[in-house]
Amino acid sequence: MKNNGFTLLEIIVVMVILSLFFSSLIGSYIFIVNKSLKTIKSSQNLYRYTKSIYLLKNSVACAKDIKIDNSQEYPKLYLYTYCGVYKGFSKEVFFVKDHHLYLYAYPYKFGSLHFYDKTKATKLIPIKIFKAKFLSKGMISIYIDQNRFNIPLLGTYAVK
Repeated sequence: MKNNGFTLLEIIVVMVILSLFFSSLIGSYIFIVNKSLKTIKSSQNLYRYTKSIYLLKNSVACAKDIKIDNSQEYPKLYLYTYCGVYKGFSKEVFFVKDHHLYLYAYPYKFGSLHFYDKTKATKLIPIKIFKAKFLSKGMISIYIDQNRFNIPLLGTYAVK
């Protein structure tokens, strides 16, 4: 009598081959998803860094009054600007706290240039090095980590 069915050995071999195929498929899928998540996180960090630098450069370039306070480990950058977070004239202070660059912004010229509320500041980016200094008339140099930004001051009255 001739059997046309599969033997137990053939069924086991097919099951092993299918399980190896699907396990490699699932492993590849998990690897690709993890790499995609890391890429998304990296691109979000790069976007946040670029946006913060853009905001800093625009605020400084359009500033009316600027003061750099180098009395502590990290300088503080005080300014009145037309190109800041708010439309129109605003006061902004860039400072470092806990190795992060912060921005305090107020929508109009109010009180002393040196007054700011640390609790209302916005955390921008993590940094290791932050330095600012006036280069020559009409230029300011800002160092953030290993990057140097020379920013032309457009009609600024700078206070050292």
